[in-house]
Amino acid sequence: MWGSPGLLLTLALHPALAVAPARDYCVLGAGPAGLQMAYFLQRAGRDYTVLERAPGPGSFFARYPRHRKLISINKRYTGRSNAEFNLRHDWNSLLSHDPRLLFKHYSAAYFPDAGDMLRYLGDFAGRLGLRVQYNTTVVHVALDKDRRAWNGHYFVLTDHKGQEYRCRVLLVATGLSVPNHVDFPGSEHLEGYESVSVDPEDFVGQNVLILGRGNAAFETAENILGVTNFIHMLSRSRVRLSWATHYVGDLRAINNGLLDTYQLKSLDGLLESDLTDLAILKDREGKFHVTLKFFVEEAGANQSADAITLPQDDSDNFAMRVAYDRVIRCLGWNFDFSIFNESLRLSSGSEFSRKYPLIRASYEAKGSRGLFVLGTASHSVDYRKSAGGFIHGFRYTVRAVHRLLEQRHHGVAWPATQLPITQLTSSLLRRVNEASGLYQMFGVLADVILVKENATAFEYLEEFPTQMLAQLESLTGRRARHGLFVVHMEYGRNFSGPEKDVFFYDRSVGHTEDAWQSNFLHPVIYYYRHLPTEQEVRFRPAQWPLPRPTAIHHIVEDFLTDWTAPVSHVLPLRRFLENCLDTDLRTFYAESCFLFALTRQKLPPFCQQGYLRKQGLASTQSLRRHGVESRLMQDHAAASQHLRDSGQQPGHRGPVGHPPAAGTLAQSLNSDKEEL
Repeated sequence: MWGSPGLLLTLALHPALAVAPARDYCVLGAGPAGLQMAYFLQRAGRDYTVLERAPGPGSFFARYPRHRKLISINKRYTGRSNAEFNLRHDWNSLLSHDPRLLFKHYSAAYFPDAGDMLRYLGDFAGRLGLRVQYNTTVVHVALDKDRRAWNGHYFVLTDHKGQEYRCRVLLVATGLSVPNHVDFPGSEHLEGYESVSVDPEDFVGQNVLILGRGNAAFETAENILGVTNFIHMLSRSRVRLSWATHYVGDLRAINNGLLDTYQLKSLDGLLESDLTDLAILKDREGKFHVTLKFFVEEAGANQSADAITLPQDDSDNFAMRVAYDRVIRCLGWNFDFSIFNESLRLSSGSEFSRKYPLIRASYEAKGSRGLFVLGTASHSVDYRKSAGGFIHGFRYTVRAVHRLLEQRHHGVAWPATQLPITQLTSSLLRRVNEASGLYQMFGVLADVILVKENATAFEYLEEFPTQMLAQLESLTGRRARHGLFVVHMEYGRNFSGPEKDVFFYDRSVGHTEDAWQSNFLHPVIYYYRHLPTEQEVRFRPAQWPLPRPTAIHHIVEDFLTDWTAPVSHVLPLRRFLENCLDTDLRTFYAESCFLFALTRQKLPPFCQQGYLRKQGLASTQSLRRHGVESRLMQDHAAASQHLRDSGQQPGHRGPVGHPPAAGTLAQSLNSDKEEL
């Protein structure tokens, strides 16, 4: 019975004894981040599945935001036809090869409706044929140690029906779904953002207290601002405005009507206090009163609400001495740790790790190799610094994770373009003027330029996680042996913040020599002779995104974010690159290269890679005229005419755009020496 045929028969009769075949990749959640990873896995031809508890993708947007208006901008017009540039201002589209799957085709609104996002995600999954298994609620995730597995273990996922799924790599894209609660006396009386009525008629003539100060709190206030007696908003921190902090998760202008009514003294107001020091009492009429937790504890648990001291009993001008009809909790969201076994070590128990799982800058869990966190739940890497918690940011971090996985498990090196060194300046300028990933994930993702031996060529790697720079060789499969440049986008270090006046006079920097003082988002190029070590990355100077470089260059900020000005942008950058590489990166006419060949021991790279290979600039009448007018060339036509007028026979030269003769360089030099 237990021979090979008997074993197969037993497993067939008792499926529970069979071990489910392992998938290479399991993606948990079919929201934007999960679908984005599924797209990259499918394009690479990998074995994967997406498990989603809802009957369709993007279930978060079926309910949230509660008042249905997204705060991610849908800018359909930029005046540009460059698709990569346009993604800088498209905060809703996922990355794909299909131009039909751009969000601008799904809504004309600048701030679109959440229903449009649902429709978009449905089409994204459907048109691309992504392998999503819906109506599958994963209730438990554990490890199964196995030395044969890629990472020394399999991830075992169990769904609500008891079905198990084994995965070599687990990609968690479940977002933040658990409402954040603050425990204090009376917190049971609060209504949550997730369940409070969205009908303004339910708030007519009421006094409302909102706990929280994020976009959910202000969105809720905006919805009922015109029908309430007044709204008070209470939080432990001051309001942070996104245009001051340059963080898109802070309060957006579309929701800040309450700030107007507060500062213009129309009864509404904002207050600051630690919620854990307070208590909410409900009186016999169903009204709510704010008091101190100390008074409740002092009175004892058996005292009625009417017998507990209120702050106004001691201070008759206490700000919240009025009674409230409703108290609404809008305190944000936390990651759902409940389904993950403790062996995965996703949380340390600290306050911050209760909101986000513990992950590295590579988005891999600190406690479980092979478990990666994607999307909103990965925002701990750049919390309050960049856009990694939002679609227009994490679509690029998901791509970075996929590239890391391709190198680790399939030996596919990080994509790179190798070009001659003469194209270094133009390649760098193209990226800083077009690239969306650099622009949106400023301070987090950077382009890395690896210089080849003798600075004759370079490899260009796009959107690498900067905090993993020390591990670049092992993570990308590329070598950094002859120096490297890191291309970063940064704001001025003292420009952003909740206390900053970002509209101060003379805030813009326009002079090239002051580029290092640029305030607004601008490119910064770091040059390293050697790849920084992990210790150098870890102990970098305070407020520095990268270790101290060999040299650094700021391209001066530009009002149009168009860094193409020949004098202000291009020339200083080219000279910086030349100084770092000790070479000449200029482009020359063939005639200049010919003269250099006669007078210099070492030709500029452009002449080495172009002129000596008969690849100079093509000769045209307009180029010839421009060269003469700018004094880069001699006017041979005028000189020949002068010789004819004097009766002399002019010597022959080849076209401007080609070497003087069609033979070898030695033949060219000999013939020209004879002419000279």
